[in-house]
Amino acid sequence: MKTRSLPSGGFAAVSRLALAAAAVCGMALATPALAGDNRDVVINIGKDGDLLEQLIELDQAGIDEMRAEIAEARAEVAEAIGEIEEAREEAKGVPGARVILNIAFAAARAGASTAVDEALGEARIEIDKAERELTVTEVSAAERAETQGAIDALREELDALEVVLSDLLDALRA
Repeated sequence: MKTRSLPSGGFAAVSRLALAAAAVCGMALATPALAGDNRDVVINIGKDGDLLEQLIELDQAGIDEMRAEIAEARAEVAEAIGEIEEAREEAKGVPGARVILNIAFAAARAGASTAVDEALGEARIEIDKAERELTVTEVSAAERAETQGAIDALREELDALEVVLSDLLDALRA
């Protein structure tokens, strides 16, 4: 299992989203032996607590590091999609394997879809709350602008992560 830790500025909802992504990859690839190497990707983003406080603490280097870590996780999910396709190809030559593979992928998809939807929703609620609180928090104009940049970056990364997770779920359906 690969674990990536971002030193500051995250929150529990995004961490749960990453765990949901890891569960999708793990269930999709661990069940059928044809899928090859098993792999989970877990992203630990910061610590539990007030998201706004953590985002205020982030500087541009921290934001860049967060983006790089999530981009690497997206690449891992994309690689898992490729492995799902490879497993499907390998299953074509083994009697009964395609049925087993489809059952395993359906089971992975069923649980993961709900978990991903819930985690995305929670993450977006936390980000929206932090943005609302930023408007009334006493910080300098420069700090407010930098924190808004961190919020925007977190939203962009969440949207990009949602796209690859959707692609992963689609691959499990195919």
